[in-house]
Amino acid sequence: MGQGWTKKALQDLALEVRREIGAGPHGQLDLDQLTNEYGIPVYAMRDLSDSGCSTEALEYFTLRRPEAWSAALVPAGTARFIVENCAHTLQRRRSNVAHEMSHLLLEHEFEGILFSDGGCRELGPEMAVKERQASDLSGELLIPTSAAITAALSKKSDEEVAEQFNVSTRFAAWRMNASGARKIALRTLRKRAVQPRR
Repeated sequence: MGQGWTKKALQDLALEVRREIGAGPHGQLDLDQLTNEYGIPVYAMRDLSDSGCSTEALEYFTLRRPEAWSAALVPAGTARFIVENCAHTLQRRRSNVAHEMSHLLLEHEFEGILFSDGGCRELGPEMAVKERQASDLSGELLIPTSAAITAALSKKSDEEVAEQFNVSTRFAAWRMNASGARKIALRTLRKRAVQPRR
């Protein structure tokens, strides 16, 4: 995974962060609580009109091409804040903010504003690694592997997992696959089926 962050290390970090804010391993993550815990203000893009953001830019990213940009982690001296695209669904916005917070939690160094989506495909290999790490950590923050396995053992559908953790069905499906939860649950259930009863 590069730069010292193994899959297990990211799982442990996510669970530690969840414990800090009282979410536990199976509860829905309160992103307001998470950002407040680390002193990171989050602003919707529409709030930037008072700070000089043009009407044209707002219309472009919220009406004409909302898929072009999700969120940004912005430096302000030694501090940071997040700007997120308010045109996205609540579940997508949760994923966007979790991704930006993951960059912060992983202490990724960067120059200037760190954008999600928009220009990520053109970034160099080092930034690509950081993007993968942030994606993996945000996945663990929103649906920890242990919770995904529990859901798979309970034979929950992707839609039910999405509802439980307030994420999109697409995100839930990705986590259930990326975590290996369904394969682990299948092996576990098969072992239980062949074990003799006592």
